Amino acid sequence: ADHGLDLAEKDFTVNTVAGAMKSFFSELPEPLVPYTMQVELVEAHSEAGVTAAAGCCRGNRGPFRHLAGIIFSPLSHRRVSHNHRVNLMTSENLSICFWPTLMRPDFSTMDALTATRTYQTIIELFIQQCPFFF
Repeated sequence: ADHGLDLAEKDFTVNTVAGAMKSFFSELPEPLVPYTMQVELVEAHSEAGVTAAAGCCRGNRGPFRHLAGIIFSPLSHRRVSHNHRVNLMTSENLSICFWPTLMRPDFSTMDALTATRTYQTIIELFIQQCPFFF
């Protein structure tokens, strides 16, 4: 919440900040994208596409929607992925890095194993279309 915090002044590398963020989300009792919502998102994305997936997000009144907007906005076209020519972090690369931490699917089920590409695609869409989803 401290908008005056200058991470460059603290000599934190980008990798350090990203690692701290991933560590924080991996230690939460439930992932950023709640388990119940993951099923809805995969079904909506598979059957009806982006608009239906956005409806799942907009219909969620819990902390997910607010926090997701805060997390995905800096990763979106406005900052990180916008500078992909310099930092090599396209929305696809960012989604590959962050989806396992932000969704944390239960890989003991066959459904989760077969949906991994869909999970990654959903996070990529969140990054690409942050204002549309949140």
